[in-house]
Amino acid sequence: MKNCGLIISLLALSACTAHAVIVAGGDGTQNTTMPTGGQGWDYVGKIDHISANSSVTYIDNNWFITAYHVKHFDNPTGALLGGSSYSIDGGSWTRITNSVGTDTDLAMFRVTSEVGLSGVIVSSSPANGTALTMIGNGRNRAIDQAFWNVSAGTWAENGSPTNASGYHWATGSTKRWGNNAKEADAGLVDDGFGVTDMFYTDFDAVVGEAQGATYDSGGGVFVDGGSEWELAGVMIAVTGGTGQPANTSVFGNRTYMADLSTYSGQITDIAAIPEPSVLVLGSIASIAGFCIRRVFLI
Repeated sequence: MKNCGLIISLLALSACTAHAVIVAGGDGTQNTTMPTGGQGWDYVGKIDHISANSSVTYIDNNWFITAYHVKHFDNPTGALLGGSSYSIDGGSWTRITNSVGTDTDLAMFRVTSEVGLSGVIVSSSPANGTALTMIGNGRNRAIDQAFWNVSAGTWAENGSPTNASGYHWATGSTKRWGNNAKEADAGLVDDGFGVTDMFYTDFDAVVGEAQGATYDSGGGVFVDGGSEWELAGVMIAVTGGTGQPANTSVFGNRTYMADLSTYSGQITDIAAIPEPSVLVLGSIASIAGFCIRRVFLI
């Protein structure tokens, strides 16, 4: 466990429920089909909900994992994966706990019919600089890059001089993949819906680089395990600059992912349960800390 003695608090100054990962370069419509190496594409789906598209990631034995705040906000009753729809057993929701004995912003659920995929391997914690593939059902982005002059928390689009750039989000959401690399461990992070061991990526102006957006929560983050792709994390939240306009991804923003290596034992034990078990989801932990920039749940 990294930084066990410090719990960082990502208190949302402006929070929204979690649309596909935003990918730098191109016109924003790229990376909507399986990448050449697979990269875990078949394992990432979304909730079956009339007004939301938050992501889910398949684990094994008909069990999925997602962010707990997806359950809190949307209370999904179904999941969509590979063109098939699966009903969620409402009694199977199971909250994952952390090393200090409180709830994380991670939960698992089991569907009531066979998914027909082999189980995914949960990787060891990736080292800083490790290449990652991020897959989610997040927001689409505008075609053109946007530019701002930022001064004292005020963002003037097309102002002069320009010292920030990125993309506005567009309507709709699409399953999409993008690349990035682990920047650093974040340690135990309280995003308001649990205290979770996380790592993060930075969003740079590099073609193909990815940043999380609304509805990417629960999406999988995969690493190359050699013989197959392994699941390293689940997207949880993003951070932006003070005063950053809503519905934008700006270079320098971060995506925070749950480090699943910390919870691999629990995940394996839960996924081994052949029938759903009823578990009352715990209350949200309230732990004091300090804010890191502007945080959005995705």
